[in-house]
Amino acid sequence: MLKALIITRLHALYNSFFHKPVSSKKRNFGLKIIVAFFSLYVIASFVFMFSAFFSGICQPMVSSGFTWLYFGIAATTAISLCFIGSVFLTKGQLFEAQDNELLMSMPIPPGYILFSRILALLFLNYVIELFVLVPAGAVYCIKYKVTTTGVVFFLIEFLFLPLIPLTLSCISGWLLAFISERVRYKSFIVTLLSLICLALYIYFMAQINKYLEALIRNAGSIGIKIKNFVLPVYLFGAALENKNIYNLIIFILWAFVPFAAIYALLAHNFIRIATARKGLARIKYKRHRLKVSSPKSALLQKELRRFSSSPTYILNASFGVVLILAFAVILIIYPNLPDLITENFSGSETFINPLLIAIICLLSSTNIISAPSVSLEGKSLWIMQSLPVDGADVLIAKAKLHIVICLPAVYFASLICIFAAKMTPVQIFLILTLPAVITVFCAMFGVVINLHFPKFDWINETVVIKQSMSTGVASLAAVAFIILPILLYAFLLARIMPAEIFMLICLIIFSALCLWMYRYLKTKGSVIWANLGQ
Repeated sequence: MLKALIITRLHALYNSFFHKPVSSKKRNFGLKIIVAFFSLYVIASFVFMFSAFFSGICQPMVSSGFTWLYFGIAATTAISLCFIGSVFLTKGQLFEAQDNELLMSMPIPPGYILFSRILALLFLNYVIELFVLVPAGAVYCIKYKVTTTGVVFFLIEFLFLPLIPLTLSCISGWLLAFISERVRYKSFIVTLLSLICLALYIYFMAQINKYLEALIRNAGSIGIKIKNFVLPVYLFGAALENKNIYNLIIFILWAFVPFAAIYALLAHNFIRIATARKGLARIKYKRHRLKVSSPKSALLQKELRRFSSSPTYILNASFGVVLILAFAVILIIYPNLPDLITENFSGSETFINPLLIAIICLLSSTNIISAPSVSLEGKSLWIMQSLPVDGADVLIAKAKLHIVICLPAVYFASLICIFAAKMTPVQIFLILTLPAVITVFCAMFGVVINLHFPKFDWINETVVIKQSMSTGVASLAAVAFIILPILLYAFLLARIMPAEIFMLICLIIFSALCLWMYRYLKTKGSVIWANLGQ
C-alpha cells in the first residue's frame, strides 16, 4: 500500500512537469522534445550560474585554510534554495491537499499518506540540491586533489542535507496554513510579502559581487559566527575538510533527528490537522441591494475573484505586470534615461523609441494569466459546463481576465514613455496599440493552448500554475513571438525599412491572429470546452 502511494505521488510529480494529453503520438513526441530542450536549458543555466559563483570563492577560501567554510556556504545555499522552493508546496501538499479526506476515508494509515507526500517533497529537494552541490563539488575537484573518503563523505552528506530544509518547510508550511486560514485579505498579505522578498532578492543579486568580496575578505569572522550559530553547516564543511567521522555522525544526527521528530508529530496529528475546521476571521454582515449583471459580466467577475483569491496565481502568472510597472517607475525616476542612452551610444537616436516599444511588448508577453485558467476549473469543471451559458463566453471571460489585469499597466508604461521620450505621431500610435494588441494576443493564445492541454487531476493549484504543460508552452511561445521578430529586424531588415514600418506590419499580423483566435474560441473552442473531462 505504501509503495502504491509513493508511486502515485511520484507519478503526480512527474505529471506536474509533463502532462500526457489525449492526442496523437507524433504531437506527444514533439512536445517531449520541446520539454527536453527547455529542461536542458534550465539545467545548463543553473549549473553555469553556480559554477561561476563557486569558482570565485573556492581558491581564496581553500588557500586561506577555510575549506570547511567553502562547503558550508554550498550547504547554506542548498538549504536556502530547497526551503524557498518547497515551503509553499509543503503547505499545499501536506495541510491543504484536496484529496486528504478522500484518502483518509480509505483503509490507509495516515502515516503512509504523510510519508508518501514527504518523500515526493524530499525528491524535489534532491533535484534542487543537485544544482548547487554538484557544481560546488566539481569546482573543488578541478582545482584540488580529492580522496575516496572525501567523495564518500560528500555523497553521505548529500543524502542527509535535504532533511534540514524539509524539516523547516514542514514547520513553516504548518504555520502558514494555520495563519492564512485565520486572517482576512490573506491573498493580499501573502502577495505583498512575496513581492518584498522578491525585491530583497533582486537587491541581493545586484550587490552579489560586493558581498562576495566582503565574504572573502572577512572569511575568519564569518566562519566563527557560522560555527557558533549554525552548527550543522559547520559540521557539514568540517567533515569534508578533515575527513572526520565524528563530525559526519553529528551532522547526520542534526539532520535526521529533528526531521524524525517532526514527522512523528505530524503523523500522530495528521487526521486532526487535515480535517480541522479552519477558523476564519469573522465578517460582519451588511445588508446590500442585490445587483444583477449580465452572464458575460458575471463570468468575468468570477474569474477576477478566482485570480485575486490565490497569491500563487497572482505572483506566478502576472509577474510581467510587476516588471512593466518597475520599468515605468524607472523612467519616472530617470526621465532623461533615453537621452543618456543616445548620448553614450552613437547612432541609437533612430532606434531608442522603437526599443522602448519593444521592451513593453516583451514584458507584456511574460504574463500567463490565461494559460492555466481552464485547468484551474479542476473537479468543478462540470459546474461551469452545466450553466446555461455559451462555452465561448466562458473562454472569452478567461481571456478578458488576462486583458483586464495586464492592460492598465501596459498603458501606464506607454504613457510614461511618451512623456519621457520625444516620439513622433507614428511612434505614439504604435506604443498605444502594439503593446495592447500583444496583450490581447497573449490572452487569447493562453486560453487556446490550455484548451488543448488541460490538466484537471491536480491536487494543488501550484502544479497547474507553475509546472503544467500549458503554462510552459504559453510562456515560451509568447516570448518567442516577440523576440524572433526583434532578431529578424535587427539582423536582416534594419537596413531595408524603418523600425516603425516593421512594427506596423507586426501590428497587422498580431491583430489578424487575435481575430482568428477569437473566432476559433467562438466556434471550435466552444465545442472542445463542452467535451472536456469526458
